[in-house]
Amino acid sequence: MEYLTEIKIQARIRERLKKSIINNRLAHAFLFYGPEGCGKEAIAIELAKALNCQDAFSRPCNICTSCHKISQLNHPDIKFIFPISSSWSVDDIKERLKAKAENPYKRIDLSGHTVISIEQIRELRNESKYAPYEAIKRVYIITNIDRMTRESANSFLKLLEEPPDNLLLILITSSLQGIIDTIQSRCQRIYFPQLSYEDALLVLKKYRQLVNEESQIIHIAQKNLKSIFEELDQDINEKRRIVYNYLKAVVSDNILELTEIVDSIHSKRDKNFLMEILNLLILWFLDALHIVYSGRDTDIINIDFKDEVKKFSSGYGKSNFTKILHEIERAIYNLRSNVYSPLLLTVLGIRIKRNLIRSR
Repeated sequence: MEYLTEIKIQARIRERLKKSIINNRLAHAFLFYGPEGCGKEAIAIELAKALNCQDAFSRPCNICTSCHKISQLNHPDIKFIFPISSSWSVDDIKERLKAKAENPYKRIDLSGHTVISIEQIRELRNESKYAPYEAIKRVYIITNIDRMTRESANSFLKLLEEPPDNLLLILITSSLQGIIDTIQSRCQRIYFPQLSYEDALLVLKKYRQLVNEESQIIHIAQKNLKSIFEELDQDINEKRRIVYNYLKAVVSDNILELTEIVDSIHSKRDKNFLMEILNLLILWFLDALHIVYSGRDTDIINIDFKDEVKKFSSGYGKSNFTKILHEIERAIYNLRSNVYSPLLLTVLGIRIKRNLIRSR
């Protein structure tokens, strides 16, 4: 019997899960953790299919009824749980599940105030008391587990402490810091490293007809599959233009222009959008650092802004770019802690300006 042959990325993890299945030593609860966009959710779905596939030779086969239902995220015994907003309708949740089923590597829209609620956990605990309707193994996949409320986490602990034999729990996060120790200690942790360029391209080929811009987007998105697919659906040049205008306003001390840019970013009410802006800021200063220390403008990521980055590097080559990168990383940390975005961007602008030194 072959298992998980359809997984083309994260080979080390695939082999580890495969051996666990073959040796009948599968943990009752896994904690998949690692950087965003490295395939954690997609592999969790593949594992659920493998455990319930009806094929006699290769699991998952992606042909049988069980595989088909799990792929569509509408199997009665396989639950895919993610943070929700109290303002969402049932259709809003179904729409997000449908989008995830179409491409399990894409980011779920979690804009607004979203949490894994106590009601979601109570529903899971209640269902887990009964035998599966159709599945060989009931599987609950809970992503963004770090967004559990304390009430939800305490309720979930009761399920973790006495899990039914026919239930597998797969918890997924990009931030272990948001998960209480008692939950972590009751799970078998599996770290997912960042993808290689080749693996990111492999997934991309499966879901997209490639054109000429993929290579640049993979580098800009830092091989984060969620960001890659998001950038392909949006206009990445718009975000890079925002970054460029933000830096111009910071450098020139144009408070009015800076305020307008900050307000326009905040008006989107989208934490993921702001996160992308901050990541693009990091890439800008990494390019500047590369030019200053190597003396070459080859291999820079912001190729469409090559002249602008070169001019910036020439004018501010004596700046403490390492300190600036640290300040942006701190802003990303504060964003995850829900710091008010206009304050975050304004303070970051002040700190960037403080570390810029104009070349004479």
